[in-house]
Amino acid sequence: MKKIALAVVFLAATGVAALPVFAADGTITLTGEITGTTCSISGGSGSTPGASPNFSVALNKVQASALNAPGQTAGSKPFFIHVSTCPKDTVVAVLYESSSPAINPATGNLMNQAPAKPKPASLVEVQIVDGTTNRPMDLRLAMNSSSATVPESGTVSLPFAAQYFATGKATPGPVSTQVLYSVTFP
Repeated sequence: MKKIALAVVFLAATGVAALPVFAADGTITLTGEITGTTCSISGGSGSTPGASPNFSVALNKVQASALNAPGQTAGSKPFFIHVSTCPKDTVVAVLYESSSPAINPATGNLMNQAPAKPKPASLVEVQIVDGTTNRPMDLRLAMNSSSATVPESGTVSLPFAAQYFATGKATPGPVSTQVLYSVTFP
């Protein structure tokens, strides 16, 4: 017993210690790039660039009867995210941030966050549609939308639409929600 204790003291004093050995199954290499590209970002319901990257889209009023069953959509309203003052041939895309608090983790749509008074519409969400592919976007996935290449003018407009989406038989009332987005250079 004394010999084992002396061996442990000797190994500790010399800086040699018995460490557990772990076998690796693989290596992950992470790469990226920080670009010096600076572009101006704005948006709105029109095809002309606005003044700010923060903007509102006023959905058209629709009757509750247009949203009688789960999965029905109504009131599609186009909007654009404009990217300007970019170098020619820059590829840009829009990334809807999956950390946006209004994203419903069950559907990938935006939950109605209208104030309690007056009573908000129920059983309805807002769905974002990629205007290039005309496909609804699952905002939970944090994937880039269709990309576009900046032309000689330095300005490109990325098309989208917002529409009501029924999760059941919708009831009348106001609808309000929001989503965070970033312009990326895929």
